[in-house]
Amino acid sequence: MMYRALLVFLVVINVGVAAWWALRSPPPAEAAVELPAGVPRLQLLAEVPARARPAAPAPVATVAAAPSALPDDARCIAFGPFSNPALLRRASDRLQTLALRSRVREIPVGTPRGWRVFVPPFATRDEAQALADRMTAAGLDDLLVMPTGPDRNGVALGRFGNEDAARRRQAQLQAAGFSAQVSPIGVTKMESWIDAAFAPAVDTAVAKNDLASPQARAIDCADLQAPAP
Repeated sequence: MMYRALLVFLVVINVGVAAWWALRSPPPAEAAVELPAGVPRLQLLAEVPARARPAAPAPVATVAAAPSALPDDARCIAFGPFSNPALLRRASDRLQTLALRSRVREIPVGTPRGWRVFVPPFATRDEAQALADRMTAAGLDDLLVMPTGPDRNGVALGRFGNEDAARRRQAQLQAAGFSAQVSPIGVTKMESWIDAAFAPAVDTAVAKNDLASPQARAIDCADLQAPAP
């Protein structure tokens, strides 16, 4: 008897809810928000006709300015060696205002077993092989795409007994339109130096002290105008 009464009660509740849902009044429509006079309505870009959309700005071409030649009376000095990276960075920043031109270079400590000319590894062997093919087509020989090791997918361009021979090979590649690097073999430590060119009025002895440089050596300005090693 109790179960029958409970069933009748549930049926009555369901019928009541259904009747309320069917006979309820629809909710009032939301009133449109009126903007003050003179204020334009916000539009999405997709709502604007294509012909009325603002044109995308044209890309700006960046042209790298070629470095100007150093004056004939310039004096060029190599400062170093800097063993502390912070001191190297400070000296390099200071020379941006003191010098006509400057560059940081690394030189090996000790006597290398030899020198190598190479192009650093590419992401894939196909890229390295494509470069090697272009070099071969340009008449260059003595090259190899490295198949294994840390230089895998790099291009080896020769090993030489001294730096001058390696630099000549690098210059040959540059003349043919290819960039390559020169590195000593068998040297694990390098020294940091900064080459800088100065106007005649600059006191390079004062500059040496200002840079906290252990040494200052006169160098040929033609070396500073050449590509960095």
